[in-house]
Amino acid sequence: MASDSKNRAGIPGNQVEKYEHLIKRLQQERKALQEIIDRDYREARRYVRSHPEQGVSIAFISGIAVGYVLGKLGR
Repeated sequence: MASDSKNRAGIPGNQVEKYEHLIKRLQQERKALQEIIDRDYREARRYVRSHPEQGVSIAFISGIAVGYVLGKLGR
């Protein structure tokens, strides 16, 4: 941690405390967002597994739409 004290040499103590507090808050926010994303991902996977026919039909229709658009652009 010698580099930490070396980097902090020119920064007043009050600002160092503010930065450390800000870093802690950002880490907590990151952890909370990661938990939300993980929960939503698991929920989406559960939904797709319980309704596979809807996913296949949406993929099929989307493929037709993309193919049509690309066909029109290719002319």
